Amino acid sequence: MTLFAVYLFCALVGAIIALWRAPAWPRYNLLLAIAAVPQIGHVLGIRISEMFIVSVVAMLLWCVCNYRIAGVPVVAGGAALNMLAMAWHGGAMPVRADILADLGYHFDAGVLLEGSKDVVVHGSPLWLLSDWLPLTTDFVTLIISPGDLLIVGGVLVWLLFSRPFESERKPPMLAFCTPAASAEKRPRLVQGHSARPALTRLALLAAADPALAERLLHDPLDAADAHPHYHVTLDAHDRATLAAICARARTVGEFLGELAAEVDGT
Repeated sequence: MTLFAVYLFCALVGAIIALWRAPAWPRYNLLLAIAAVPQIGHVLGIRISEMFIVSVVAMLLWCVCNYRIAGVPVVAGGAALNMLAMAWHGGAMPVRADILADLGYHFDAGVLLEGSKDVVVHGSPLWLLSDWLPLTTDFVTLIISPGDLLIVGGVLVWLLFSRPFESERKPPMLAFCTPAASAEKRPRLVQGHSARPALTRLALLAAADPALAERLLHDPLDAADAHPHYHVTLDAHDRATLAAICARARTVGEFLGELAAEVDGT
């Protein structure tokens, strides 16, 4: 139960920091939960060696899906170190008997420590990756691994330095916009003197009607000819300009920006 209390305390501290900093939220967290199930089973005394493979695969997929988030590569490195040591010992984390003895705990080699994921060993080729770093306080004594330090460091980097992706940022609650225009800031065109009057008219109509702008992006010539209220007659030069803009633009915002630049002659 001591280990669960430590996990709960760390989770509460992390939640407080997350509320304060609003970090980027990782995707596919069900994979992370799947990877944690075998570890929780070890703590509860349920040990199924095949489940370690499931944990490794789920953790690997989660890290690949979230590698762009700050801190996740560090977490992945720490998890890899831990899993390498655990794979060498059948899915349990090795802890040396002499280190336990120095802390006043005496166990024979091969004993699976109750309430933890550790197995006692006399030695291991990968002992530097095992649990060998003691953390002792007045309330609890823990033995952690270098991989654990990397995982904690990666989580702190994620909490303190990651930022939500642009697609995750929510608009202000009092902002009013049409559904088609909610994700992009549209240029505000002002009609004036232009050497391209047909394009100017079309640009003003598109800026005022997001649905028309969307149709223009995908099929500019038909959309311009078939406007239900304001027919726009385009010459060959205008049509060629629209086709070139559509070839360059990927979004409605880019399309309107390119069209505005053509209207202004820039």
